[in-house]
Amino acid sequence: MKIDLRDPEIRFAIEVVRAGSELAQRVRSGPSVRSLTKSDNSPVTLADMGIQAVAGALLERHFPEGVLVAEENADALRSPEGREDLEKVGDYVKAFFPGAAPADICHWIDRGKTVPGRTFWTLDPIDGTRGFLRGGQYVTVMALIREGRPEMAVLGCPNLKVPGALGQHSGLLVLAVRGKGCWGTLLGGGEHWVPFKVSDCQDITRARILESMEPGHKNLEKGRSVRERLRIVAEPLSLDSQAKHVVLAMGGAEIFYRTLSKNHPERREKIWDVAPGALAIEEAGGRVTDLKGKPIDYSCGAILSNSPGFVATNGFLHEIVLKTLSEAAA
Repeated sequence: MKIDLRDPEIRFAIEVVRAGSELAQRVRSGPSVRSLTKSDNSPVTLADMGIQAVAGALLERHFPEGVLVAEENADALRSPEGREDLEKVGDYVKAFFPGAAPADICHWIDRGKTVPGRTFWTLDPIDGTRGFLRGGQYVTVMALIREGRPEMAVLGCPNLKVPGALGQHSGLLVLAVRGKGCWGTLLGGGEHWVPFKVSDCQDITRARILESMEPGHKNLEKGRSVRERLRIVAEPLSLDSQAKHVVLAMGGAEIFYRTLSKNHPERREKIWDVAPGALAIEEAGGRVTDLKGKPIDYSCGAILSNSPGFVATNGFLHEIVLKTLSEAAA
């Protein structure tokens, strides 16, 4: 294995994702599996809050001056209406930090509100919240961004089946390091790592497309048009979260794209929704660009304002997919 697992940054990211995945599974098996609604009408769970608190606490332990850019904040938990939820989040966090007080938990969560610098960590505690709520696919993801590009990423996929080389299990931990490849091992432990490689399919008609489970994240009519233009036979594979990126990196599919919303063409992706999975695909030999074929610009902070949509492929099929998406949009 080319990657040095003794590297402090790698060990930190793996610790965060493994702890986060364990906390998520505890919430999932308990009575607190429900969603709250944020100001943008997107769902958030107690697991999101708990994982971000654990990440903030571990950051203070290992890299006190480190910068975290993440999705959640503790504003709602600090309100009188959020007191009960804060207590429940505290119960989960105390499994990892027994002495955690409510003020500590809010402080750790709010470490994710830091303004990005030249080097920072980005975290999505639960990517695929609706998948988490329904018992489908979800991931905990973390990436290290340095000088405007992802340098390392870790993704924890509790419900994703692992490759045969790791045995018949569910629960996959993925590690990607720029220039050193993409690797996977069991999420629950073990240090047997297997390298991931994208599919070598070069026949577009035999390609498999990944798409979101959520209707609001896809355009069914456009998707059909793209498949017809490419003469792709197989039906799309629907998955929540950046589990799609992992499947592509493992060679389980060849194409995934996110186009601009017809009703909200100004919307852009969040850095934590793209960077970890994109690095995994690239380090597995694939390619990820925006809809114009340019590299994703990660230098803008939390919002990828310079990168409209994105296209991820096994590399062999990238240009024809870009061309077809452009024609379908015309």
